[in-house]
Amino acid sequence: MTPDRTLEVRWFLPGVIPETAAAWFDSLGPDVTPESRTDRYLVPTESAGLGLKVREGRVEAKQRTRTLHATLANGRVEAWRKWSLGTADAHPEPGWLSVAKTRRQRHVRVAGRARCSLELAALTVGEEPWWSVCLEASGETAAARWRALRAGARRWNMGELTLPPEASKGYPEWLRARSG
Repeated sequence: MTPDRTLEVRWFLPGVIPETAAAWFDSLGPDVTPESRTDRYLVPTESAGLGLKVREGRVEAKQRTRTLHATLANGRVEAWRKWSLGTADAHPEPGWLSVAKTRRQRHVRVAGRARCSLELAALTVGEEPWWSVCLEASGETAAARWRALRAGARRWNMGELTLPPEASKGYPEWLRARSG
């Protein structure tokens, strides 16, 4: 099984999506239909570089291969490998957190099959509202992923929307902080 490889820059912020963030996302193009679901995440106890989730009955694993010393739009660039491992039940168990998501995504394609997705998501953990912005680039080579990430960042210039660098982290790191 060959993993998917991505470069990601993600931010998590407390509260509901501010009007300025929603207006910025809306200004990028035509309406995008939101997708809602609840994913179950195994809360990492040791490493914030390994994630396991049950998404719509499928088990998915994600491993951060490195945190790059590059930043993009005030965010930390991380390299990830992802696997889809089969099916599982998503019944509540200790050590797992449910994250309700409503997300919208836009995509930009670059040469070949490389692309960058921009995601704006409303998240709820327990009763706690959060929101997230993510740039995620995929492609067959590291160079293609970098081209896609840069193209996405240029296309989705955040203008007046400023995301704090300390809010930039992957899901495993964010989940560890939520479970404490």
